[in-house]
Amino acid sequence: MGMLLAVAVLTATGCAFVGPSAAPSEPFGDFSVGEFGGIDGRQNILYVRADGTALLISRTPAAGRLSDQDVGRLKILLTSRQFRQEVEREAERKAKSPAPVCTDQITTDVTMGSLWMNRTDPCGTQAAPAPAFEEIISIVAPAMQGNFDGPVNTTEPRLLPMRLVRLLVQDQPPYTIKIDAAGRAMITIAGRTPEVHDLSIQQRDTVRLLLARLVETPVVSCTSPVHYQLQIDTGPNIPGPNIPGPKSPGPEISGPDCGFPQRQPEFHALTVLLENAFGV
Repeated sequence: MGMLLAVAVLTATGCAFVGPSAAPSEPFGDFSVGEFGGIDGRQNILYVRADGTALLISRTPAAGRLSDQDVGRLKILLTSRQFRQEVEREAERKAKSPAPVCTDQITTDVTMGSLWMNRTDPCGTQAAPAPAFEEIISIVAPAMQGNFDGPVNTTEPRLLPMRLVRLLVQDQPPYTIKIDAAGRAMITIAGRTPEVHDLSIQQRDTVRLLLARLVETPVVSCTSPVHYQLQIDTGPNIPGPNIPGPKSPGPEISGPDCGFPQRQPEFHALTVLLENAFGV
C-alpha cells in the first residue's frame, strides 16, 4: 500500500522530484528488474534493452517492447541523481541493519550497470521513501506480467536454429524439438507421430531473445544430473577483415542444462515455453 500511495502522489505532483535536468550518475543502457520469493516461489526477471525491447523470464516467458514514453521516463529515472542517492542510502541502511528473513517475503530489485538496489516486502524494517525506485517498478509492472506495449520491432537478434533434447527422466518420455531459422518447430517423441508447428510471433520473439542470452556465456563442464541437451547453431562465418577465407559453418554451442550455470533461468524458460507449445 505504501508503494502504491507513493506512486499515486508522484503522479499527482507530476513527478517533480526528478526531471531531465537531473545530473546523470550512470549512462543509460540495458537494465533488469527482478522479483523473487513469495508464497509461490516466484523468480521473475525482466530484461530491458535501451531501445525498449524486453524479455520476461518467468513461468510464462514472453517478449515485447515498452512504449517510447515509458522508455523515456525510465531513462530519466535510472540516470537521475535521485536514484543514485536511493541506491547509496539503501546500501548504507542494509550495512548497518541487514534485512531479517521472514516467511513469504518478496524481494524486488533494479540493476543497471553498476547501480543495484533491492527492497523486501512485507517484512523488514521501515525504509526511507524511494520514489525513483518505486516509479521504475510501477512503470514496468505490466511487462512483469507479460503485458507489453507491442511486439518486438527489431529483427536483431535473429532466430538461431536449435535442437532441444529431453532425456528420459522418471516417467517423462524423451523428446527432440528442432526449430529452424524461419520459426518452424518439430517435435519427435516416442509413441507419437512427429508434429510440426509454426511458432507464433510472440513465441518466435521470445525464443530468439532467450537464445541470444544463452549464447552470451560459454558452456562449462558439469557433473550434476543431466535432464536436457541443447544445441544452438550460431550461423556461418562470413569472410571479412577478421575472418579470412571462404564462407564456412559457424560454431555450434552445445551442452547439457547444467552446462549453462549463469543462464539457468533462461534455460528453464526455454524448456517451459517449448513444452507448453507442444503439450508435453
